[in-house]
Amino acid sequence: MNTLDLDTMLVEWQCQALVTRSMNLLDKGCWQALSQCYTDEAVLFRPSAPSVPIQGREAILKSFIARPLKETCHALSNMEVSVLNNETAIVTSRVVLFSGEEKAHSIESVVLAKSDVYIGRFTDELKKVEGKWLISKRQGSIELNYKGV
Repeated sequence: MNTLDLDTMLVEWQCQALVTRSMNLLDKGCWQALSQCYTDEAVLFRPSAPSVPIQGREAILKSFIARPLKETCHALSNMEVSVLNNETAIVTSRVVLFSGEEKAHSIESVVLAKSDVYIGRFTDELKKVEGKWLISKRQGSIELNYKGV
């Protein structure tokens, strides 16, 4: 394996790790840490409003803080990283969302899940800023809505 292949693998791993971390922070409700995954001028398009941009890290943070606190589980799969150059990459992933009406209060508490399950995707444009990969644009969408019984 040559150095170029190893460099590309390292970038792919870093980008995957960033997207996975952002989903884990979202599910935990760690809004400040989650906002730090974005560039200062990032744009977020939520899956529930895929044509409404939220512009800038501060606005993204405010939008997360304004969300009702509830238990969520974003299960990512089919993650694919396209490295465009040393400072730009695109990560596409599928996501399945399960959620409840309230936040679990402890590791022992269980929240009843809603019967709706959403299946969609994220397309994340990442930029390397001062040696660190960050999300510059996140486009979310929902393609399927399973209404359980």
